[in-house]
Amino acid sequence: MSDTGHRSPAPTADEALHTTLDMPFDDAVPFVQIEHELADFETVQVTRLDQMIEGMLNHDDVERTALIVVCHPEIAFDAIDIDPTLGGLLPCTTLVYERESDDRVHVHHVSATKAIRDLGCAPAETDGAVDDLVEKTGALMGVVWENIEEHGRGD
Repeated sequence: MSDTGHRSPAPTADEALHTTLDMPFDDAVPFVQIEHELADFETVQVTRLDQMIEGMLNHDDVERTALIVVCHPEIAFDAIDIDPTLGGLLPCTTLVYERESDDRVHVHHVSATKAIRDLGCAPAETDGAVDDLVEKTGALMGVVWENIEEHGRGD
């Protein structure tokens, strides 16, 4: 769930994956990226949002935040097989960020395929295929998340 605390999030956001890591931010970003790659997600891009904002808007007060943008070939294939326009709602993104209020690194993922489902982006006659896509995505990302939590413990 979002850490903003303003209002109840939509189901997609409410079901988001979130964990914290007890490691330095500069180690957490490649660690999370590799855990995705070990589960056959391909890295599309790793972007430091804080650096981009600082460089383009001259704001130096943004806490360290990175986007790890990945795509799994099975998810991509199934999405564009349902409807080619769904490819525009991919890939999957995982956020890695810090908060001044704690000493942990946060890892957060909102499912793109659940957003496709919950926003009604696919043709109505494909509801069963979209549900299958959501289930497959959950299983594949579940493996990533289990490994992040297991291997990211600071013990």
